[in-house]
Amino acid sequence: MHLNKYSELVERLENEELEHIELGAELYQQLLAIYLYQNKLANAKLLWMRIPPKFKDDKELIQLNLLNVALQNNNYTDFFKNIKYDWSERVKAPVDDLLVRQREELFKLISSAYVSIYQNNLLNLSLMSEEELMNTCAALNWTEELDGDRVILKPKVQEPAPSRGNDDQLLKLTEFVTFLEN
Repeated sequence: MHLNKYSELVERLENEELEHIELGAELYQQLLAIYLYQNKLANAKLLWMRIPPKFKDDKELIQLNLLNVALQNNNYTDFFKNIKYDWSERVKAPVDDLLVRQREELFKLISSAYVSIYQNNLLNLSLMSEEELMNTCAALNWTEELDGDRVILKPKVQEPAPSRGNDDQLLKLTEFVTFLEN
């Protein structure tokens, strides 16, 4: 996914916000959703703070702010719980893109942090259906095994990036210092 996907729209919305006196909640909804997708959480927080009080009762804006709070706190459970909402057409695309990105990030995090995880724990964390979870795990080449009646999911073992030995690094540093001295 490309984070600059909505850059022109964001620029237009930001200009509208600066130039117009009377704005509707729709502009703030779109701008907040795109900031969340672009992972500009500070911008989203500042936008929430400058939204006029008369719009802060808007249910969709409240829901978007809950997503922002969950993302800022790295709370995947709250994020996936709050993203399940009937979004309007103007914010549906960036919110859907955000959901895909966050799921990718969740699975990347789990595969780097855990050797295995119980399926029901991952289902509770991601709030995916069992079929969605199994399709995602299959696409990532995760394996599964049974522990009695519980399914254990095992991420594909990632090869660590080759690291240079300390001697190689020391040699490079020595060559660099020698170069600087001459």
